Amino acid sequence: MGSWMSRQNSDAEEQDLPTPTAFRYPPKSGCYFGTHFIMGGERFETSNPEQYLFGDNADLNFLGSKPVPFPYPAPQSNEPTKTLKALINIRKETLKFVKIPVVPLAASDSADLSDEASVPTPAIKPPTVYNIEFIFDADCRCEITIMYFCSEDVTSRGVRYRPRDPKLSAEPIRFKAGANQVYTNSLHTINPSQFPDTDLQYDCEKEMFPIVVQCVSLDDGSDIPQSHITTATIDKYSDGSYSLKPMKQKLFVDGILYLLQEIYGIENKNTCRKIDDEESDAENSAECVICMSDVRDTLILPCRHLCLCHSCADSLRYQANNCPICRSPFRALLQIRAVYRIPPAPMEYPALTSEASCYMLYILYTN
Repeated sequence: MGSWMSRQNSDAEEQDLPTPTAFRYPPKSGCYFGTHFIMGGERFETSNPEQYLFGDNADLNFLGSKPVPFPYPAPQSNEPTKTLKALINIRKETLKFVKIPVVPLAASDSADLSDEASVPTPAIKPPTVYNIEFIFDADCRCEITIMYFCSEDVTSRGVRYRPRDPKLSAEPIRFKAGANQVYTNSLHTINPSQFPDTDLQYDCEKEMFPIVVQCVSLDDGSDIPQSHITTATIDKYSDGSYSLKPMKQKLFVDGILYLLQEIYGIENKNTCRKIDDEESDAENSAECVICMSDVRDTLILPCRHLCLCHSCADSLRYQANNCPICRSPFRALLQIRAVYRIPPAPMEYPALTSEASCYMLYILYTN
């Protein structure tokens, strides 16, 4: 169903560290990175060791507190990067709160008979509660659980989340295999107003996730089940309403927990636009932002903008060192192959999300 790019732990990370929090970025002692990274079976030296290649340095806080051995053999230099098959996938952009309609409690008509003019009691407004809803895909049977205020424990057998109050968690619900399934549980509600505002946001020092949605595969034929996790925070607005904000996604497969990173520009948003539509946003179109003709197939790191074709990427590395979209300096270019599912005309099909099939082939260039 999907394939994901992850950070492989270098030999420098496998040294014994005095405390499990030493991997909290920035580290209290020692270096977090090695002097090189390996991609596509090739070794690349890095001129700036203390910088994360696949995103912001703050993303390192979600990678865990200790290194783990990589279960796969290192590929040869001429061997394409192997992909991971994700059997389950929670569509991050669909995760949301659904407000439950409430009816104000009826005002009391009773009054003290001794009063000549009684004033009716105003209606009492009940607290606002929400359901959680999202869309997910599964190639096998799966079980979904929603938990609150959790700590994370990663083992070789899976990822466990320990809620602060197990009574708040939703009962696990099992689903059959299928795409475009909607998770909704009318029996489970949450009232964010009963919790402190500080608990509704993620604090890396406390290592507590406000909301965790965990989808675990069932009967997938493996000894260790896959697990797809989406973490989220809760935003409060000035009018007292709340919204659910997805934070990070993780995939546990073959004993390794991977941090999933979005690829910006892979959505193919304008594939169903009209032919005579001359207005095209360079950031949303499927063509290369430089030549505007060839299909974009090259990813810029670490900003993760998919905006160049192979030919323009080859020229850009000699002419500039900034991303054409965000103008931030890039350290590497990565060519990928994306599979777009096109239904029969004249149906309009949804945008290809970052969770769609995306095959990481090999590293092209480094600065």
